[in-house]
Amino acid sequence: MKRNNIAILCAGVLLFASCKKDFLEEVKPAAGTITEDVIFDSKLGVDNALTGIYYIMRNYVSGQQNMYGWKTVQLNFDMRGNDLISDPSNWWLYENNWTDNTYGRITTAARNAQIWNLCYKVINNANAVIKNTPNLSEAQATKDQLIGEARALRGWGYFQLARIYQFAFAKDSTAPGVPIYTEPATPASTGSPRAPLNVVYNLITSDLENAVATMTTTRVDKYRFNKNVVQGLLAEVYQEMATGNTAYWAKAISNAQAARTGFPLMSATDYKAGFNSVAVNEWMWGLQFNASQSLSFASFFGYIEPTNTPNTSFKARYNDIYVNTSFVNLFSATDARNVFKAAPSQSASLPWKKWVTTKFQDNATQTGDFVMMRSAEMYLIEAEGLAQNNLLDSAKNVLFTLQKQRDPSAVKSGAATKAALVNEILVERRKELYAEMGVQYFDLKRYQQPLVRDGNQWSVLNIPATDNRWRWQLPQTEMDANKALTAADQNPL
Repeated sequence: MKRNNIAILCAGVLLFASCKKDFLEEVKPAAGTITEDVIFDSKLGVDNALTGIYYIMRNYVSGQQNMYGWKTVQLNFDMRGNDLISDPSNWWLYENNWTDNTYGRITTAARNAQIWNLCYKVINNANAVIKNTPNLSEAQATKDQLIGEARALRGWGYFQLARIYQFAFAKDSTAPGVPIYTEPATPASTGSPRAPLNVVYNLITSDLENAVATMTTTRVDKYRFNKNVVQGLLAEVYQEMATGNTAYWAKAISNAQAARTGFPLMSATDYKAGFNSVAVNEWMWGLQFNASQSLSFASFFGYIEPTNTPNTSFKARYNDIYVNTSFVNLFSATDARNVFKAAPSQSASLPWKKWVTTKFQDNATQTGDFVMMRSAEMYLIEAEGLAQNNLLDSAKNVLFTLQKQRDPSAVKSGAATKAALVNEILVERRKELYAEMGVQYFDLKRYQQPLVRDGNQWSVLNIPATDNRWRWQLPQTEMDANKALTAADQNPL
C-alpha cells in the first residue's frame, strides 16, 4: 500500500530566540532513517515528531509549484467558488474551471494525490506519536497532552478527507467514507476498506473530544494546536454534522464560544496589515516561517497578492487572482474588509480582470505566515448555530458583534425568518473568510446547494448539488495498492 512506504516519523527541530517565533527548520533526518526508539526516548523527541507533522501541513510538495502544502489545497477550493477568478492563461485556471485534469478531482490527478497523501502522512505520523508516547518516563499529564495533540492532528486529517471524498454528512451519513488507520504503517500493514462516513466522523469527534479533555491552552507557539484550536476544530466538525442532525448545533455553539476565548477580534488597522503574521491577536492558529524559509513564488502570497503591494519592497509574483464584481459589491465603503483595488491593465477584452484584493500582503522578506484559524470564524459558527436553533435575536447579536467591528456603519440584521438570517450569515462567512479555507465551496456542499456563477466570471458554471464532481475520486495509487478496495469502491466521474 502506498502509505506503507511513508516514513514512520518526520522528525524536526525547534529553534527559539528571544521569545520570538522562528518555527521550523528542515525536518531531520531527511531520509527518515532514525529509529522509533531514538525518536521516542524523550519528550523532546515527541515534540520534534509533532513539529514534523506541522511541517508536512506547511511544506508538503506534490510535484507542482501550486501544490505546496495545505494552503494551496485551501486555495484550490476557494477557486472553485464564485468569488475569486483566475487569469485563464495562468495558474489556477483549471481549479477555477473545475477541469478534470491533473489539477482536479479525477483519480490520476496530482492535486488529488497531494490532498490524499498529505492527510494520510499527518494521520500516520500522529498514529506513531499516539502509540509510542505512553512509554515515556514523563508525568502522565505531560504524556496526555502530547497524545491529545496527536489525536487532534489525526482528527484534523480525517475531517479533511471525509468532507472531500464524499458528499455532505447531511446527504447520507452511512455513505462510504475513507479507510481508517489507527496504528502507524509498517511494511506488513494491509489496506483498510472505506469506512462509512458516520464511523469516520465518530473517530474524528472522539479524537478531538479526547484532545480537549487532556490539552491546555498553553503551547510553545501558534503553529501548534492547543485546547482553543481543538475546540475550534470541534466547532467546525459539529457545524458540518449539524446540517444532517440539528442536535449537533449545541455542540458547535459551545465549542465556538470556548475556542475564541482569549482571541479578540482584530482592529481595522490589523485587518489591513496584510494577513501575514501570527502576532495578530485574532489568529488562533497559523503556520509560521523564518527568514531562511521563504517559499517565494510557491507561496500562497505569490498567487493572491496583487502588484504594488504596499507592505513590501518587491513586486508581487504571479499576481494572477482577481475578485468577482458581484462579490466586491457586497462590501460597503466603510467596511474595513473593502480592500479591493482596480486591477492593472484593464481592457474590454479582459472583462474578468476588474478587481484585485490587498487582503493578503507578503512581508518584506517573503516569509509571511499562513493564517489557519481565526476567532471571527467562531463568531460566525455560533451565529449560524443560534439561527438554526431559532434563537434569531441571539444570533443577530453575535453576528453584529463581528459586523460592527469590521464596519462602523453596520446595521444589525433585520431578517424576519430563520432562512433569511442563515443566508445572511453565510454571506458574512464569505466576506470574512474568503481565500482562507475554501469557505463558499464547503458551505455550498454541506447545505447541498448548487454552485451558480455570476458577475464577471469567465468560467460560467452551474453545478447542481447532486453533481458527482462535489466528491473527489480516490487516487489511482490507492486503488491499485489497497487490496481491500475494488473498482466498486471508486467514486464515479
